[in-house]
Parts: sequence; C-alpha cells; structure tokens
Amino acid sequence: MKNITLGNKGQLSLEYILSSMIIILIISLISVPILLTAMDYSNDIIDSINSKSELSKITDAIDFCYASGKGSKRIVLVDFNRNVDIRLHNDGKRGFASINLNLSDDSKEITSYFDYNGLNEN
Repeated sequence: MKNITLGNKGQLSLEYILSSMIIILIISLISVPILLTAMDYSNDIIDSINSKSELSKITDAIDFCYASGKGSKRIVLVDFNRNVDIRLHNDGKRGFASINLNLSDDSKEITSYFDYNGLNEN
C-alpha cells in the first residue's frame, strides 16, 4: 500500500481548485461576449416589434378618422423606446407612416400603411 501524507492531499485539493477556476474562467471568457451579442440582437428585435406596433396605432387612428368622416378625431398615446421622427407620406392613392430606427448594428426603416389619400389637403 502506498502511504499518502496529509500534505499531498492538500496539494491535490489546491490543484483541483485552481484547475477548476481556470476552466471556469475560460468558459466565462468565451460565453460572455456571445451572451452580450445575443442580448443586443434580442433588444433590437424587441424595439423593432414595439416600434411597428406603435406605428400601427397611429395609422389605425388615421384610418378610423378617415372612415368616420370630416371633423372626427382620435387621441393616440404612443410610447417608443427610443427617440424617433415619424414621417407621413402619401401618393394620392395610399399613404404610409415611417420611422428610421437605429439598431445596434445598422438602421432599419419601419413603415405602416393607411388608406387616407387626402393627408396633405387638411
């Protein structure tokens, strides 16, 4: 039988702890940047969906007022996660509202259409 002294057991435990810490550190260094990138893309998707939804509220209100007739109005409360400029356009047949949303890697234009063709007349 091999005699193991108390000092050797302590050294083995210390080496095990140090090697475990190094492995955990390497895994952390690899996984944290991947996690941050995934979180950025998730936030971009959430902002895009939220912006499209809020823009649809505006165009739905335009369609409602157009269908209700002259003098009708509707108050719409919108909450964008970022500062945006809303642009309203029409070509005489159909209109659309658009915003330019700056995302983490590029910018995206989000549009929503409405049926009111006399947007610039009033």
